[in-house]
Amino acid sequence: MSYAWAGFGAAFGPVVLFSVMWSRMTRNGALAGMIIGALTVIVWKQFGWLGLYEIIPGFIFSSIGIVVFSLLGKAPSAAMQKRFAEADAHYHSAPPSRLQES
Repeated sequence: MSYAWAGFGAAFGPVVLFSVMWSRMTRNGALAGMIIGALTVIVWKQFGWLGLYEIIPGFIFSSIGIVVFSLLGKAPSAAMQKRFAEADAHYHSAPPSRLQES
């Protein structure tokens, strides 16, 4: 079961994080990150290098893949960058929740 979670976490975790934190991420970067993360988990599990749980290298290599492939390709359009900036500004200007006030 942990093998499946490692695959999902390494394939999709970095994509989700980068999509909300970095306006420069592209579709190709996301696809590369998913593929690299999943393949890293499969290969790492088979060889058992360093006795390290495979989600860790999968997450790292997926993140590197996202950055590299996003920077190699065409940047998102100005309209998309503007939408990202507006959403980010809205998120950071939201009033604190009741839990944070306590």
